[in-house]
Amino acid sequence: MDLDELLALLDIETPSDLAYFEQFADMMEEPRDITFEALNALVEGMEPDSLSELLEGYFEEILKSVPDGEDDLYTLLLNISVTLQSLSTGNEEDGMSIFAEELYKFRSWYLFENSVICEDRSDGSEREIPLSEALTNNRVQNFTDDDYLFDFSGALDYQLDEYIVSLGDIIEDSYGDGDEEEEDDDYRDPDDDE
Repeated sequence: MDLDELLALLDIETPSDLAYFEQFADMMEEPRDITFEALNALVEGMEPDSLSELLEGYFEEILKSVPDGEDDLYTLLLNISVTLQSLSTGNEEDGMSIFAEELYKFRSWYLFENSVICEDRSDGSEREIPLSEALTNNRVQNFTDDDYLFDFSGALDYQLDEYIVSLGDIIEDSYGDGDEEEEDDDYRDPDDDE
């Protein structure tokens, strides 16, 4: 899928029009292959703040689908989220291109690699499925008669490239720029006048 097809899928005219969670989720979970060039052009045309917010919301939804007790998978997804959010600022040289590479890699792994063993407890059958399908099945089984058992160990083999992530940037992105704390410093206890 090239950039024009991707923009048509998302019902937008330019990359900067991508502003809604649903659009971003549609792009991330599109079952057809999106070329790296299209993904790179899309993210380079987006506002970094908007991109970071969309990523944060998207990964929050993914993390809600991780079954209880799957701490390693939860931690891996959280680390991927933090890395992608940090890279999405595009502050470094070639930053958005590096971000697009990591997003492309994540999307390929999440959607297309059959890395999770899913056992249907009703008949004992097993099949290998992508992580995205496993997490969806896990969430849906809470509302249906489906009963699955998942082995996520094969999904834990994800090479998270090491980048220098500024802890200050992550804290600032998560909690604001600290102006609120400065206002607190101006507070004076009336009892101190006594």
